[in-house]
Amino acid sequence: MDRIGHRAIGAGASVLLSLALLLGGVPPEASAASNCLATGAVDRDGTALTARLVNPAGVVRGRVDATGCDVGIYFGQGTWKVDGAEILGARYYGVLVDGNGHSVSVDVSRSAIHDIGEPTLTSARHGQGIAYRGFAGNASGSASGNRIWRYQEAGINLTGPGTHATVTGNHIVGRGTQDVISQNGVQVIHGAHGSVRANHIADLQFLGPNVGNGILVVGGPGYGFPYTRDVVISDNDIANADIGINVFEIEEDVSPAPEPTRILIAHNRIRNDALTNLLGWDDDTGFQAGISDYANGDLIVGNVVTGRGYDQTVCGDAAICRRIFTDGSIDPTVSGNVPR
Repeated sequence: MDRIGHRAIGAGASVLLSLALLLGGVPPEASAASNCLATGAVDRDGTALTARLVNPAGVVRGRVDATGCDVGIYFGQGTWKVDGAEILGARYYGVLVDGNGHSVSVDVSRSAIHDIGEPTLTSARHGQGIAYRGFAGNASGSASGNRIWRYQEAGINLTGPGTHATVTGNHIVGRGTQDVISQNGVQVIHGAHGSVRANHIADLQFLGPNVGNGILVVGGPGYGFPYTRDVVISDNDIANADIGINVFEIEEDVSPAPEPTRILIAHNRIRNDALTNLLGWDDDTGFQAGISDYANGDLIVGNVVTGRGYDQTVCGDAAICRRIFTDGSIDPTVSGNVPR
């Protein structure tokens, strides 16, 4: 997504953050390209989405090559399952669980999802491995035990107040240090409900004027959507992300949420080995943090945050580096964390 907001902290300092918005009956191999089907859905940029498979019967297994299509597998209503599939080549979404105007529930498990986005990486804000979106309807289910890599925007996205999903035990790897697009591992945004537990997330380092996030939670009138509340983020391993876990819940004036958001950030292990982000704070200074929280009444307990990349003595004047950063947040509980 475009850089759409900033927060003022202290005397005139600001940090610019990216938000990635928006996200046995099938034969063992589905060939690609010319066989794209209309979904009837439109993405936020106005694209009328096509998909390789639309509401396929039975459990989706095997290889789904969606090269030439916008979506690998599109689900618009009903209850479905993807298990042990390989999904590749789609430009916008590997799996889209679309609760916009419908009720749909999908479990995605033990699948390999890769090469989602443009064939050559661009800054366009699309390319999500698995996306649940529920604005005028309901999207639910679970994403568990999947491997997601070589995506463009986000590994897994939960968005909208009608979304209720769990993200557990996935292995998500970003593009590493690059200057094309700020990537996120898992997003829970715009009023979505969910938990993010026991995932392995790595390599989300952005060289441009923004930050890559292991787990991103945002919402509020500042984005034109509801606040995201009561999300549980626990027992994740996050390595080499500019910001390991980033919570940013704002009013229109970029002040933090006036009512408690109650995000629980507990028992995560977060590490960053080096300073790589040099522009994410104010286009002139970098920003790296193990946990960054700008909200109301969130709980940050029992986390282990390590590495030279979150050590201010290493970063010096080149970047704002913190193990846990809560400047401007309202009444956070920070307890039992191990910054070593």
